[in-house]
Amino acid sequence: MSKWQDLYQAPAAGSAVCPVDQVPDGGGHEVCFGAGREPFRLLLLRRGADLWAYHNSCPHFSLPLNFEPQRFIVLGGDLVMCAHHTAFFKFDDGHCVDGPCAGAHLLAVPVRVADGHVYIGD
Repeated sequence: MSKWQDLYQAPAAGSAVCPVDQVPDGGGHEVCFGAGREPFRLLLLRRGADLWAYHNSCPHFSLPLNFEPQRFIVLGGDLVMCAHHTAFFKFDDGHCVDGPCAGAHLLAVPVRVADGHVYIGD
């Protein structure tokens, strides 16, 4: 598996992402880094005070999990579903629990929260 830092247009550690309150509780939010047709797509998932970030790319066909901008299919605040081929991923570790890529993982990106804003971690 590749490292997120090696992906095209990946943000540098310390890069500002967004205010925490832009990530809906029990839902997802996407932030893109870089210009052009192939930005680095960061998926943020939040449940209460807990926040996780992943490269927004399903391991099945390398497509983003959302079909439309900022519209993620979330079940119970614990699972996010790939809108293309119905793979289900856990918020807390990105593990695919069902679907065509069961057993695979989303590529985690470390983030930290400071003063109500999300930043890329080390």
